[in-house]
Amino acid sequence: MNDFNSVLAPILPSLRRGVPIDEVKVVARAVAANPENIRALLDLLAHPRAYTRIQLQKAAWVLHHAFQRDERGFMLLREKLGHALDAAQDAAVLRELLKVLASPEWTDMETETQRKDALELAVGFLYIDVPVAVHYAALQTIQSRVQASAEITESIQAMHALNARLSTEKTPLKGCIERYVTRFHQKLARTKSPS
Repeated sequence: MNDFNSVLAPILPSLRRGVPIDEVKVVARAVAANPENIRALLDLLAHPRAYTRIQLQKAAWVLHHAFQRDERGFMLLREKLGHALDAAQDAAVLRELLKVLASPEWTDMETETQRKDALELAVGFLYIDVPVAVHYAALQTIQSRVQASAEITESIQAMHALNARLSTEKTPLKGCIERYVTRFHQKLARTKSPS
């Protein structure tokens, strides 16, 4: 635990409300450069009771920025990312972790169980009221994980359910859902047509 605390010590002061984006980028660069930093932030998120809501949100934000800088340090930590997702209760934390998980970079590294779990999680988010950004990240995750005809059909149903809950007014999210549904119907037709 001392190693964990010593790794987190220089990062924790930046996990606060009102942290400037320039500071986040500096911290994200340091996190991306050292897998121990990534591991420490994922552990922090996997044990949320020891930290404030703001610290958790900012830790997820820093992780997302670090992943954007260099995803290579994350690739061997897929299981830890899963633990952090399992522990997440805050929508802002979920949003940032889903943005990391939505990357197609994971598809070659994930086990079949992890792929199915990510897909199930993302589909589930389409049935509940969460911030719009979580729905977008869920749609991206679905797109990179869906494979079988049954998964495509289930995903289309979830998208229709989300679309039905949205207002009748045309919104960017509704347009996005319509594009995904069209794409998935085309994908479904290709999986059913003989080669």
